[in-house]
Amino acid sequence: MNSVYYLTHRDSLRRLRWYSTLSGARIAQRSRNHRLGFAVRLERVWVGSREYERCEDSSGTVVDATWVIEEDCVEQVDLAE
Repeated sequence: MNSVYYLTHRDSLRRLRWYSTLSGARIAQRSRNHRLGFAVRLERVWVGSREYERCEDSSGTVVDATWVIEEDCVEQVDLAE
C-alpha cells in the first residue's frame, strides 16, 4: 500500500489533485490558501485523515482555510489519477 495526498476543497470535498509526498501537498495547499486571502497560517491540524490550515482572515478571525490535505492509501500510485 502507498500513501497519496489529495488537495481537497473543504466544503465540496472535490479532490483537485494528488501528490505522492506530504511536503508536496503542503506546498500546494499553502499556495492556494494564500491566494484566497489566508495569508497568516497559525497552525496545521489533523482531523481524521485530513490536514487543515488554521489561519487568520483579514478581520483577524481564526478560520480553517479552504483547501485541505486528505491522506489515502492506494495499491499503486498510478491508480490515484
